Amino acid sequence: MKKNVYLLSFLAMSLLIGCDDNNDNKNDGQSSNNITITSDQSTLNQRLDLTNSGVISIENGSLTGKSVETANTSFPLVQIAEVKPPVDANGKTLQASHVAVNGNYAYVSYIMRGDVYSGAIDVIDVSDPYKPKLVRSALIPNTDITSLTFSGSNLIIGAAKDVDKDPLLNTNPAIVLNMELSSGLLTDKFKTNYLENRVTTDVAANTSNYFAVTGDNGSLFKLSSSTKEITGKAAVADLRSIALTSDKVVTLSGTKGVNVYNQSTLALQKSFKTSSDVSGAKRTMDIDGTKLFVSEGPNGLGVYDINSGSKLQSIAIATAGEDNVTNAVSFNDGYAFVANGALGLNVYQSATQLNLMGSVGITGSSNYVKSSGNYIYVASGTGGLKIIKMEKPNTTFANCTSYIVYNQGRDLILNSNDIKSYQGATAINSAIINSGAVLTHCGSIAILNNLTLNSGGTFNMTGSLSQGKYQQSNPTELIINNNALLQVEGSVVIWGDLRLNSGAKINFIGNNSSITIYGKVTKGSNVTITGTYKDTENKLK
Repeated sequence: MKKNVYLLSFLAMSLLIGCDDNNDNKNDGQSSNNITITSDQSTLNQRLDLTNSGVISIENGSLTGKSVETANTSFPLVQIAEVKPPVDANGKTLQASHVAVNGNYAYVSYIMRGDVYSGAIDVIDVSDPYKPKLVRSALIPNTDITSLTFSGSNLIIGAAKDVDKDPLLNTNPAIVLNMELSSGLLTDKFKTNYLENRVTTDVAANTSNYFAVTGDNGSLFKLSSSTKEITGKAAVADLRSIALTSDKVVTLSGTKGVNVYNQSTLALQKSFKTSSDVSGAKRTMDIDGTKLFVSEGPNGLGVYDINSGSKLQSIAIATAGEDNVTNAVSFNDGYAFVANGALGLNVYQSATQLNLMGSVGITGSSNYVKSSGNYIYVASGTGGLKIIKMEKPNTTFANCTSYIVYNQGRDLILNSNDIKSYQGATAINSAIINSGAVLTHCGSIAILNNLTLNSGGTFNMTGSLSQGKYQQSNPTELIINNNALLQVEGSVVIWGDLRLNSGAKINFIGNNSSITIYGKVTKGSNVTITGTYKDTENKLK
């Protein structure tokens, strides 16, 4: 059966049934109910792409003059990988649309544009901060997955399935599944609930219940995590998204706006209007305290008081255009990440109001965003999924507490014999440390372009350093000249090339330091590398 117009415009997604018995080889290519699971690591590794990896910047076009030089030097970002979307059994490329995170695993769902139902779910392990690993992928025919969340250790899956492939569907494709996970990985143990509408647009969960909303005619469903049965329902047309507080269920309708329900009884407590939206388009919400962030498509982002319904802030789309729409919003640790379609991903810092930091320098459109922990996951349609790491200092170093936060602009130049010490998170374009100068940095520092230590210069780095871009036609470089010293207590990731000219020195402090070099290493004579360290790519031999 072909998808109806609502489902096509919603970009609905696929059902997963996984299979795992802790034997990777046994299950490779195995089908259960025509569902194919891949766990072969060499096959999965082919879908990880580092092409656009490396340090990325945040640009704010509204700034001018001196403000440009000093803007956004405290929010370092590194794109650590892209995950290419899977191709289904018919050779069609799927489209990333939703992400859920649980511990060190990110779960990504995929959809198929057009009349055919088809999809997939990936499981990505992000336990290694700079080396994400795709550990499972399942192709799911005849079903589109719209959304994912967790209830305890179970994966909750919102979906829509071709009614011609399942007689229990009658004429309603919408379903929700509750799948048991084994150590975070997919299993074939699940319960399906058949809902009453065209597509399950979103799901949410707490420890005792999970919730699903459906589009078109629309309903909110409450299900018990223990019995996996529907225990409550409220009808609302054109539902797009759902979010939970400790005691409330919040739903977003494209035509009716926001409804707030009692989580136990589903009694309606509050309703208020938001901007009307085009039919069927996917939107999301997120919550910070009493603030409700609502993606409103061509009308941008709306911020509302969840108790009163009053609008606190409206952030318009900067440039009008058919594909310039606010698709999704995710709030994490004081920052709001806003996916604006063809306009990319914007970052806002939260205070009394959201303040624009700028647009993240990534390629492709931003159709969905989820931020959790130190990561930002951006779905770019058929461009797959981008994984971005926020370089947050993971500790306070006792010997650095007297240092100031970096305040020297986007391009750092230490003149001869200058001595500068900084702490915290720092993001800059480039750095040059001249003869006799000493730079000390504690925390995390990301350098977009070149880092140069001239003769006799010293860089004392405690924490983490990320520098450069991956495999550029004009490679970025970390250059250490004669008698210059890079001292490392922590981790260094060089996405471009390392040039160690004659007499260069690197010293690793402690027993837990590491260096990762993705580009080539050029060594002159009398180069000295001392200390205990892990060379993850074996480039310093």
